[in-house]
Amino acid sequence: MIESLVKTMSAGTNPLSALLDESGGSALVGHTIHTSYDSTIVMTNDKWREGAGGIPMNSYLLACSADPKDMVGAHPIDRRILLLRVVGRAELATDRDVVRAVMEHFQDNPATKDPAFRMDEPISFSMLQWSGVECKILGTFYLDGSSKLNFGADAEDFFAARHMTVRKPGPEALSTIVNFVDPIRKAKAEKDALALGMKRAPAPFEVGTVRFTSSNQLSLRPGQSSVPVKIFPGDFLARRTAVFGMTRTGKSNTTKTMVSAVALSAFESDSPIGQIILDINGEYSNANNQDAGSSIADVFSDNTVRYRIGAKAGFRDVRVNFYENLEVGHQFIVDNLNSDGAALNDDLKTFASCDLVEPDKSNQSVHGRWKRRVALYRTILAEAGFEYPNGFTIEFEASKAALAKMFDHVIPKDEHAKYTNAEQRTAAVVQHFELTPGGNGYRVSPSCAAKFWSSVRDVERDITGGIQKGKDDKWLNTEDVAMLAVLVGRSSKTDGLIRALNAIKSAASGFHSPSGSFNITREIYDLLSAGRIVIVDLSVGKPSIRETMAERIASGIFSTSSALFTSGQAAPRIVLYVEEAHNLIGKNADLNTTWPRIAKEGAKYGMSLVYATQEPSSIHPNILSNTENFFVTHLNNDDEIRTLSKYYDFEDFAPSLKRCQDVGFARIKTLSSNFTTPTQIMLFDPITVGSKYKNVKASASSWFVPLKTGA
Repeated sequence: MIESLVKTMSAGTNPLSALLDESGGSALVGHTIHTSYDSTIVMTNDKWREGAGGIPMNSYLLACSADPKDMVGAHPIDRRILLLRVVGRAELATDRDVVRAVMEHFQDNPATKDPAFRMDEPISFSMLQWSGVECKILGTFYLDGSSKLNFGADAEDFFAARHMTVRKPGPEALSTIVNFVDPIRKAKAEKDALALGMKRAPAPFEVGTVRFTSSNQLSLRPGQSSVPVKIFPGDFLARRTAVFGMTRTGKSNTTKTMVSAVALSAFESDSPIGQIILDINGEYSNANNQDAGSSIADVFSDNTVRYRIGAKAGFRDVRVNFYENLEVGHQFIVDNLNSDGAALNDDLKTFASCDLVEPDKSNQSVHGRWKRRVALYRTILAEAGFEYPNGFTIEFEASKAALAKMFDHVIPKDEHAKYTNAEQRTAAVVQHFELTPGGNGYRVSPSCAAKFWSSVRDVERDITGGIQKGKDDKWLNTEDVAMLAVLVGRSSKTDGLIRALNAIKSAASGFHSPSGSFNITREIYDLLSAGRIVIVDLSVGKPSIRETMAERIASGIFSTSSALFTSGQAAPRIVLYVEEAHNLIGKNADLNTTWPRIAKEGAKYGMSLVYATQEPSSIHPNILSNTENFFVTHLNNDDEIRTLSKYYDFEDFAPSLKRCQDVGFARIKTLSSNFTTPTQIMLFDPITVGSKYKNVKASASSWFVPLKTGA
């Protein structure tokens, strides 16, 4: 079957012949003289190399034992092309003779003015032009049963007497090589894209151009066209991507290029893809001189929401309103109380363990106790110095019997005669504390609430058995008493001074804002579900606050997607970008904490993680081992390079990774590619990206609703 299909092809239609076609720029550079399953030595000549524009280190070569113009008539064994990568120079048997001849030439002509060593005797000069190049075999191009070009990541066999002619591929062939996805993998990728909720598979997007070396002179000669490197967007969805490199070598530009590509792909595939950037340095949310005065937020202004710690025009406050979001605010306080290293007294421990989740309203007794607990908690927040909105009041329930018990302790004795019954005495207490009746209880300002609850504590301690609202029915429970102790800063047991309000304020003041969100994680998750780009500017504030806020947001996204998945619902496609990743998923990180869990399990729930760092060795090995995509620029440390060399074929690039510091010069390995490709990442160009964005969103479906302000 294959034979008949191959024979019907002409040289022009045969995909193998096209790779070697001289009219497409392919050029002869040598012949193989020794081949094994994983490497080969190519004998080449200076004249051929010059004609081909040089053979750069790490460049690709094609080796074939068939005549490219007669691939159809070739023996089946010869109908294949080995893809080679140049990894160094190989020694030939004649090299010693060459060295001897060169030495003799300069000894005989010590004042020669011919540094290029062009000997007058042509035969000798021709013999000295031969050299050897060592190549690694990356795989084999061949035709499958449908006569489609296919690629296998190895060499099926080698033959001692079948030496191959080696060619340097031209621009078209090189484009085929670096962007090739075999038909089976391509079909699966398209199927996966549909499974991910896309209405159609997105087209591959360009991330840069092929660049083999830092010294790029020969490839920039007139007539040498650049070759684009394209990536399938599905490689990033529900996958892990690492961006490694030293500062100022293009990590941020690479990330911006990815964000733009995924955003455009969302419209091309007619499916919302949410993206969230935890912006440590503020370079994605704010314009800078590297981006022609524009940022991601400017280019995608009608689909981007920005957050930051603190108020600023165009940003939402990422902090939480502790008075409204009780559980989250309380958790921030508790987490930081526990992490500051100081021992908690018994009353603070009780405060830390109190439950602020609202119970069922049908149980009036339980719900009433919850409201009192919340009133005490909010009063503690106010006294600790957490700012509250203008007009804010605290509500609670208190029985008339309980208020009447306070009469003797708060109303001066010389006024007692004015109040002749329990109802009047209760009214006097209400008036004294400026309590305003409302609903089933009272409403009061935070300052008056502090005055009221401080008095309640004094009365509770003065009355034997405490304040009772009925026979054998105490008004306050043990938890209430402990929270009163925290409010006044005195132990519930000894009445001695305790560490309380100052500890609470110092633990979590940076996480609260009266204008903050009621539920920041839910708010951000809803935006991501709608296909928005969310940028959280974490460039201001204490490092501990920034890390905690980032972890809280990530944890909320992970938990919500996990819950949707386990309940049988489809979770939205979300891409999470994290910088300074070594601080979050370090080698010693507990794999059961938020960041490692996202890296390990997030793919199941439709979450993608893109993490950037200067230190690959600092990332947890389990995370590295499960990372599908790598973008690597310059690394200056042998330890970091050795760590990276353990993965895929990055060992081939170890010397150049350390030596070459060019901005944006990256080595890319993605899920769909069979090998690493050295690439010059394209510069994030807001004008070009903005133009593409304008075109693709014009045909957007109903899922996209433009934002009015971009914030």
